[in-house]
Amino acid sequence: MPSPPSGAENEIAFLLPLPGWPRALFQGDFGYQAGRLLVDGRTVLTATSRAQLEHGVRGRLPAADEPIEMQLVPAGTGRDVRVTVGSRVARRESELRAPPSRSAWIHACQALAASGAGFAASYLYLARAAALGSTWALKMGNHMAGWHLLLTVTLFPASVWGQRTGIRSVQGVSFLFFLIHAGIAIANLGPGDPTDPNDAWIAGLNALSGALFLLAAAYGSRAYRDMDPVSALRNGRA
Repeated sequence: MPSPPSGAENEIAFLLPLPGWPRALFQGDFGYQAGRLLVDGRTVLTATSRAQLEHGVRGRLPAADEPIEMQLVPAGTGRDVRVTVGSRVARRESELRAPPSRSAWIHACQALAASGAGFAASYLYLARAAALGSTWALKMGNHMAGWHLLLTVTLFPASVWGQRTGIRSVQGVSFLFFLIHAGIAIANLGPGDPTDPNDAWIAGLNALSGALFLLAAAYGSRAYRDMDPVSALRNGRA
């Protein structure tokens, strides 16, 4: 097969509809001028021209004694590679989705609880602003409430339904807000204002929010591992 242009190699991973869902890899160029299909690192099909690829290349899988075919077929406004084993279409790895795992739900609840503690702290800032007429406390309360409202409506669904990309995003945001809340908690430590009994509560709630965000950042690695769509397919979950 002609080598694809340097830096322009097109690789598409498939899972074959066979016991254990073995992985197949299409390699070619983005113009589909040629291509080959590898299974377990061995080339099983080769197309030396686009015309041959459009017509379809057929062979057999020795280990499974099954016919296999790769073909360039119409897809939307362009063309795409399809791999079939017998009459069964192979699954494209990039299109697989794993159902939400138990760990993904736990991860989402951790982020939700962290935002809840931040909401409570924002309420105390607003109470301080009302009691002391503090413009700074009013800004802090409004900003915290706004940010945590945004986090509530984004982090939970991102972790549960956003697949592995969503979980990684929640981890990054959680670590950022851990740093923010840790800083706010430290800033509220020390002798409190005798006219404002909420100082200690504000520090405590920010510390709690920060700790929960840190937990979500760390636990997300397990949720990410459990949401592997390939493993989910091979285990019968997808």
